[in-house]
Amino acid sequence: MPRFFAEIIDSDCAVIAGRDAGHIKGPLRKRVGDTLSIRDSHLGYEARITSMQQQKIFLEIHSSAVLSERGVPRVHLGMSVIDFKDMDLLIRAVTELGVAGIYPVIAERSNIRMISDHRIHRWINIVQEAVKQCERRDTPVIHEPQLLTQCISTGCLSWPVRLIASQGADRFLYDLRGSDTGIFIGPEGGFSPYEMEEMLRIGCTPVSMGRTVMRSVTAAITAVGILAM
Repeated sequence: MPRFFAEIIDSDCAVIAGRDAGHIKGPLRKRVGDTLSIRDSHLGYEARITSMQQQKIFLEIHSSAVLSERGVPRVHLGMSVIDFKDMDLLIRAVTELGVAGIYPVIAERSNIRMISDHRIHRWINIVQEAVKQCERRDTPVIHEPQLLTQCISTGCLSWPVRLIASQGADRFLYDLRGSDTGIFIGPEGGFSPYEMEEMLRIGCTPVSMGRTVMRSVTAAITAVGILAM
C-alpha cells in the first residue's frame, strides 16, 4: 500500500484531506483504529486513524522513517510532447526511476501543439501517485510546457551536461553518464535539422542508446533508467 501525503500538524497528529481521504474510506475500506503509512516532503510515518469526516481523515502518528534519497545522479528530461497516453505512462515510469525534472517541449514535428491546464494538473497528479508508490523523498518538477527553441535558449542552460538522443550517433549514452545530466528526446518523427543545429550550438552531444529504433516513450524511459543508475 502506498504512503499517502498528509499534513503533519505536530509530532503526534496528521490529517489527510481531499481525494485521498475518499479513496481511503471508499475502495480501501479503512476505518477508525486502522493503520496507514503516510508521508510529508521529508519523512514517512506509521499512523493510526483516530476520526473520519467526509473529506478529512485524522491520524495519530506512532513512528517515523527516512524516505529514500534520490541523491545523485540528477537527471533532467527534455521530452517532446507525444500522444497523451504515452506521456502519462512515461511520466509515471521516469518518476519511479528517479528523474529530477521533466521539461515538456513542443518540437517542429510534434503532433500535439496545445497542452491544457487540465492536462498539466493530470501530469502533476501522476507524479504524486508515483512518488507515493516508490517512496521517494523528493518530488520531481514538471516544468511549464514550452517550445523546444525556448527550452534551448533558457530552460536547459542550467544542465551541466546536455545530450540528445540520436539514432546512429557515434557516442553511447552509457559512456556519458554524469552526476547532473539532461537529455532531449524527440517526437516520433525526430528533431528537425534546424533544431539539431540549435542544440549542437549550445553544447548538446548526440548519443545513441543502441542499434534498434525506439519509440519516443521507450527512448525516454530507457534514457532516464541509464542516466539515473
